[in-house]
Amino acid sequence: MSIMDKTVQYLQDLKSEDPVARENATKALWLLWHRQGGEEMERKLDEGIRLMEREQLDDALIVFQTLVEKCPDFSEARNKLATLLFFMGQYDESVKECEEVLRQIPHHFGALNGLGMCLFELKRFEEAILIFKKALEIQPHATINAVYIARCRGGLN
Repeated sequence: MSIMDKTVQYLQDLKSEDPVARENATKALWLLWHRQGGEEMERKLDEGIRLMEREQLDDALIVFQTLVEKCPDFSEARNKLATLLFFMGQYDESVKECEEVLRQIPHHFGALNGLGMCLFELKRFEEAILIFKKALEIQPHATINAVYIARCRGGLN
């Protein structure tokens, strides 16, 4: 089965009523995205993630920015850069990275969720609602998106 065929199957499994199928599909898609840049890039990505987890944000920023410069099509490097920028409160910059990930991988539910969270923080509630709804189309059982839709609606009132 080709990567495209596997991706299609994983995306279908995200909608399954079976929580194990959904969890397996989620893990499989993250793994595909994580490995997209090849072994060397994956090692660097892991290094950046470890730095981020240890809250060495400036060092992680250098790693992710370098990865994106070296390999602009490595979507997961951009996604992790977007995540880090979010943690650093740089929401506008994170939005740009999320949008680029989604240009490359329109079904990247992590980037959709991240984009929605950035828009929420920027109080761009109507846009955020649309993004969270797109995320729910891909992962209908990911309740965090529904929670954020409710929060956005609350922000509009």
